[in-house]
Amino acid sequence: MSKHHTLFTAGLLALSGWALADAEVSTGTPSLEDLMQVEVTSVSKKPQRLANVAASIFVITAEDIRLSGANSIPEVLRLAPGVDATRVSGNRWAVSVRGFADRAANKLQVLVDGRSVFNPEFSGVVWEHLLIPLEDIERIEVIRGPGASVWGSNAVNGVISIITRSAAATQGAQVVAGGGTIEGGYIRTRWGGSNAERDRYYRVYASTQNASFALAPYGVGHDEWSNAALGFRVDGYASGGTRWDVSGDFVQGKGDVRTARVSPAATDPGRTPGDFQNASLRARTEQKMDDGSNIQIQAALASLDYKLFGGGSQRSTIDLGIQHRLAMGSRHELIWGGDYRYSSDTMLNNDYMVMNDPSRQLSYYGLFGQDEITVADTLRLTLGLRMDHSPFTDWESQPTARLAWNLQPTQTLWAAASKAVRAPSRNEIGLNLNFYGEPQTVPPFGSVPVITHLKSDNTFQSEKLVAYEVGLRSQWLSTLSSDVTVFSHQYSNLRIPGTPVLSYAGFPAYIDATIPIINGGELTLNGLELSSDWRPTQDWRFQLSYTYNDVGHVDAAQASASSLVLPEKITSLRASWTPTSNTNADLWWRYMGARSSPGFPPAARNGYTSVDLRLGWKPRRNLELALIGQNLSNGECAALDGVALAFENNGSIISCMPRVVGIQARTDF
Repeated sequence: MSKHHTLFTAGLLALSGWALADAEVSTGTPSLEDLMQVEVTSVSKKPQRLANVAASIFVITAEDIRLSGANSIPEVLRLAPGVDATRVSGNRWAVSVRGFADRAANKLQVLVDGRSVFNPEFSGVVWEHLLIPLEDIERIEVIRGPGASVWGSNAVNGVISIITRSAAATQGAQVVAGGGTIEGGYIRTRWGGSNAERDRYYRVYASTQNASFALAPYGVGHDEWSNAALGFRVDGYASGGTRWDVSGDFVQGKGDVRTARVSPAATDPGRTPGDFQNASLRARTEQKMDDGSNIQIQAALASLDYKLFGGGSQRSTIDLGIQHRLAMGSRHELIWGGDYRYSSDTMLNNDYMVMNDPSRQLSYYGLFGQDEITVADTLRLTLGLRMDHSPFTDWESQPTARLAWNLQPTQTLWAAASKAVRAPSRNEIGLNLNFYGEPQTVPPFGSVPVITHLKSDNTFQSEKLVAYEVGLRSQWLSTLSSDVTVFSHQYSNLRIPGTPVLSYAGFPAYIDATIPIINGGELTLNGLELSSDWRPTQDWRFQLSYTYNDVGHVDAAQASASSLVLPEKITSLRASWTPTSNTNADLWWRYMGARSSPGFPPAARNGYTSVDLRLGWKPRRNLELALIGQNLSNGECAALDGVALAFENNGSIISCMPRVVGIQARTDF
């Protein structure tokens, strides 16, 4: 690792010396009025002005990503209000929106250029697999609240849509290199070009990182990780508005986590690898018709091979989708379509996890339609319905109704009512999960270890949500805007543990407890989300976000720690200062509220404050140097005081990302 640090430090010093000879640069930051006019596509699968969208949506721009100092997508997502992104060890994250955040969060739909990247094994995302170069991201649209009426049965609590730049926007070469006390050394390179006619554009990229281990307050975390990625994108344009694009990625990585699983015969912590190797290929075409309508077709192939929680799987998926957008008269704009996913897998059985059917071939279908009705010049009503069919459930409906009212040109009041379902995942049908739970006191034998067996059968059903939202999006001045959402989520049929069946065959050495996984939990989550953007002068920008969560009703049987253990408050304040045209300073202060869990101590967390700082300097137009400090207050580690296990990482010894200091150079040529 010292060799990496020496190499990157020498490279940055060399770039600095070369740049001093030509120190001039000018930067342009979009105004708030420009940002409010940005078109988003994730709410209704069509372009809509951000100012008028009837949904709780936040756009993270490429400039936001650059100035944040973040080096991974989960870190970037912290910029959006309402997103709970917690590092649970090394490069592993628990990410969700409006609760239910754990390592295998299963109520969030994540898209990359329209392709769903959630894993059917647990209906979630393994975030360390997403190695998209941050510099290639055009924007990230974060929807808080259901998006199931267009995106399907995993879009329960929200939708995260990562939209990469077109190949035409990434011409020439770019190199980003950096190193840090924990992040280790990394480098990302990209090259873009075109054909002679300038109607075909391409780019290729490569990246690699080798990170040192994160410290663990209650043991040696040994969270070293490394990764490498290769990818390409080609964009083509034809007369008549027809366009197409093809992209592909190959990523692989290694990781290591010391777990806290023990048995009556072996009390030393074991080690769980986090190795993975994934490849994907995506193609999309969009055709504008003579009548003004629009047809889009997308197909994708993916191959996954990874280790997770001591198990893992090999999986191949095929995704096909089509959508048609057309106007019907002057008041109706209709979009409809369908999609299909085929998944073939082989899941790895071990002492920890056993599937009744280790290999399966599964098919998923979905049909949707949505009509935006112009009721009046300032009033638009959107009605939508999606029908989904999974191999484990019958057809299920997911309707939505959204109303947007332009009170005045700079203010939009909106309301929405939606239903969403979270269909059973692959590992919820025929799963046998074995782990070692908290010892029980049995007089007069004292503390007796408990071996717990979680079991699910073919009777598990979909979890359900009915959501109500009201929001107000305003631009009060040319320098001040705000976005407020109030919501109520009413969950039913949630996954909960059933009544344990105890066996004393191994007593007093240990007790066997078999717990069935059943539906039956209920939960009501009410909340408030606020974001505000203020630019008092040309040199200063302040961005504030605040989230308040309140669990209003919990069924007596509900014991799912992932739903109950959510921070009551999440606050973020960013201050950006640009004293000169080629320098900037960005201070990012975050507060994450406590996660109390009296009945399940491993899931508890203390509240904490974290501070990040980025200092950037452009000695010349095509070169930027940055000094980055993360978690300078060491708050993310203080949150773990008194906690022995990481619930979100499935019983791992807690590890955290302590204070990080790093440097980065970015050059274009």
